[in-house]
Amino acid sequence: MLLLLIVSGLALGNLPAYGQELPPVTNFSPNDYSAGNQNWMISQADNKNLYFANSTGLLEYNGERWRLFPVPNKSIVRSVKVVEGKIFTGAYMEAGYWTPTDSGELVFQSLISKFPGLSDGEQFWDVEYIDGQVVFRSFAGIYLYDPERNEIAKMVNPGGKPISNIFNFEDDLYFQLAGDGLYRFEKGQPRQIITGEQLGDIAIMHLYDLEDDGLSIITGNSEFYKIRAGELQQFNIQLSESIGKPNALDALDLDNGNLVLGTVGSGVLEIDRDGKIIGRFDQNNILQNNTTLDLHLDQSGNVWAGLDHGISVIDLGSSFRSFQDNRGKVGSVYDSFEKNNLLYLGTNQGLYVKMDGSKEFQLIPGTNGQVWFLNEIDGNLFCGHNSGTFLVQGATATKISERLGTWIVKKYKEDIYIQGHYNGISFLRKQDSGFEDLPMLNNFPHSSKSIVVAKDLSIWIGNEHKGVFNLQLNDTLSAASKTSNYKFDEESGITSGVFQFNDSLYYSSLTNIYKFDQVENRFDPDNSLNLLVSDVERVSGRMIVEEDDVLWGFSEEGIFCIEPEGIGKDYQLEYIFIDQDYRNIAVGYENITRLNNDRYLLGVANGYVSFNDSAADLNFADFEISIDRITASSIDSLGVSLNSSEEIELPFQKNNLKFEFSAPVFKKYTNTKYSYRLVGLSSNWSAWTEEHEVSYENLNFGDYIFEVKARVGNAETEPVSVPFNVERPFYLSTTAIILYVLIFLLILYAVHLMNRRHHRKYLAENERALKLKNLEAEKEIIKLKNEKLEQDMAGKNRELAVTTMSLIKKNEFLTKIKDQLKEYEKTGKVNSVIQTIDKDISEEDNWKFFKKAFSNADKDFFKKIKSKHPELTSNDLKLCAYLRLNLSSKEIAPLLNISVKSVEIKRYRLRKKMNLDRETNLTEYILSL
Repeated sequence: MLLLLIVSGLALGNLPAYGQELPPVTNFSPNDYSAGNQNWMISQADNKNLYFANSTGLLEYNGERWRLFPVPNKSIVRSVKVVEGKIFTGAYMEAGYWTPTDSGELVFQSLISKFPGLSDGEQFWDVEYIDGQVVFRSFAGIYLYDPERNEIAKMVNPGGKPISNIFNFEDDLYFQLAGDGLYRFEKGQPRQIITGEQLGDIAIMHLYDLEDDGLSIITGNSEFYKIRAGELQQFNIQLSESIGKPNALDALDLDNGNLVLGTVGSGVLEIDRDGKIIGRFDQNNILQNNTTLDLHLDQSGNVWAGLDHGISVIDLGSSFRSFQDNRGKVGSVYDSFEKNNLLYLGTNQGLYVKMDGSKEFQLIPGTNGQVWFLNEIDGNLFCGHNSGTFLVQGATATKISERLGTWIVKKYKEDIYIQGHYNGISFLRKQDSGFEDLPMLNNFPHSSKSIVVAKDLSIWIGNEHKGVFNLQLNDTLSAASKTSNYKFDEESGITSGVFQFNDSLYYSSLTNIYKFDQVENRFDPDNSLNLLVSDVERVSGRMIVEEDDVLWGFSEEGIFCIEPEGIGKDYQLEYIFIDQDYRNIAVGYENITRLNNDRYLLGVANGYVSFNDSAADLNFADFEISIDRITASSIDSLGVSLNSSEEIELPFQKNNLKFEFSAPVFKKYTNTKYSYRLVGLSSNWSAWTEEHEVSYENLNFGDYIFEVKARVGNAETEPVSVPFNVERPFYLSTTAIILYVLIFLLILYAVHLMNRRHHRKYLAENERALKLKNLEAEKEIIKLKNEKLEQDMAGKNRELAVTTMSLIKKNEFLTKIKDQLKEYEKTGKVNSVIQTIDKDISEEDNWKFFKKAFSNADKDFFKKIKSKHPELTSNDLKLCAYLRLNLSSKEIAPLLNISVKSVEIKRYRLRKKMNLDRETNLTEYILSL
């Protein structure tokens, strides 16, 4: 029968639901792994990563995170097989392999072009690895890929019919043709094992060896056959009938000889060697889907089921068993007890019992409601209930106390039992006719959840709000003759209580365990029990004492038991690793019971978990941690090798890093925890956390080593590390620093030049200012000199004017005298006087005297006029000098000892020599020189 026809056979009825204990099962829905519903085939790599042929691509799971890799043509991946580090997949018109890069990414290499004689529309439903060959199976043919030669050959199809299935049995390749026989591939050729006539319409789903007795088969309708001497022999007929012959798509052989059968409509079945069903896994109890497309046994012995909707992993080798009340028929288990092969569960819905041989729990009539307590005292099984106290006998329960809310029942003394209620305590007296319910204790209205009866018959009561009470009762048990109340610095809370362990009285809160000191009459936290649990992260102060002095407590990671160590006073602590997330019972109501078969029953929110003593010795030492990927800014993979011991060089722009790591451990009740550090940033390890990634932002440049280790249960891995270096930013690189130095030197040089220029400018300005000051001083000096010269000149001019006027006056006087003497007769004496006068008024003598005075007043005049008019004679210069003094012709005539008319003639001649036009005034011209 073709696989598509098998998958479509979903019309079979479901198997009935049973209240059975099953190994731990973990379910992953499509929402958990963010891919398609269907998972057609499963394979595991050497590093324990799981790979799933999913309806939307290749799905990878490393124990912490899921990743999806679609094939190039986006078709459904039907098959997957990990072979020597390569992940081979088959899909619609696509086949090839994926290889992980150094950075953890998967890259696909298509082989479809190498397939000979490929028909249009082929899908590859199976991939196997046999004798160094990767075998691809489609309905149209079987293809053998040789990885060394990188070649694909098509196997001869002896019947030409569709190939319905292939099998790897004892490293030989078997295959069945649809509606035909079973063949084995031998020496490159197919050889028929069973004919089509013998098989008829039987579709073979699994081949296995039954107790080394030869080849056996499981058919598509869950029937079992042996092949002996070429003949088919059916067996386990009753088993096939009992399970309703559901369609089977896959099966697994377990090391213990059991079989696991994956069916359509009936989930997963575990069958022992004798054909007995020892486990049913379906939607009625634990699976999320009843159609199993593929089964895979991983390296740790877990069975992975690829479902039509989701993925499930079944830990068949676990010492844990669980009863999951997914339908809410039983409820949360608050206490349990086993007696006479009857298992009782006290839940929030009532008291349930499972009779010996029965597969379901039944509610004991009349016990509907919250059950708090179950315990046997003197052969009487008491049940503390919200409505009172019940005496349980077999499958019946009789109410013996109407007191509202019975927390606990304890023996007080012979035939007297004490009851702790919501609002105080009361007593039961055993009589031949039954139990007498005595009145409540007067003047004590406090909730009494935990009670210890001391040897002196005093009663110790733990109250969730007021601490501990110690009561001394009167003989009538009606009132307390003495009451003591012990309070604590911390708030008591609903999880606190008193208990007696190893002949000592203790009070336990969430944070401390106090031991009662009779001498000091106080509860002291300084004791060996408190010291032992000081590092335990407890979730509740509730402690439960077994009759054989075993003390149970409850922490985040699991439950722990404390026992005396040898004959000394020390204690030893052992863990049962069941994470708080899986227990999920209301805090303060944790419970554990030892059953008759030396197993323990732990009540949880939707049923219970049972285990034996070996659960404390679970060994997780074979798990390893790996760093899977490093991304920058939580987006881009760095593309660096994680398998090299060499330091990774990262540009400064990628200094926001996220590290992803994992330690694949597929155990339901334990969670992997991680601790990490970044050496170079901090040398301290982080607190243990379930987070499987960590980010660091804005890392400085420099060398770092990222280290991470994992812890599961009581085992811890060695750290793994990745060294890396964040390069200096460009602005701090060697080149940049050299540039900075050069720029700095240039700036220094520029500053030097500017300072120098400024200095020069400053000096120049100072020099200019000094020069200005000097010029001003010189000007002042020149001014003073000029003023002095002007004064001197004025004096000389005055002197010249006086001299000139004196000469004029003198000559005029002498001329006048001469003229008067001429009027007299000329005698020798008169002539002599006249000559003397002529001599005295001689022009030459006057000129010499005048020239000296004139030169002192205007010493450069003669040079100027001579240079301008070199043709002038000495007489002309004399006239010019007199004209410069702005003398009139009348004043000049006596100086030249000529007439005024002669002076005018001289003036005329001088104008001509100087080539002066008529408009030019001679005197003004001479004054302007």
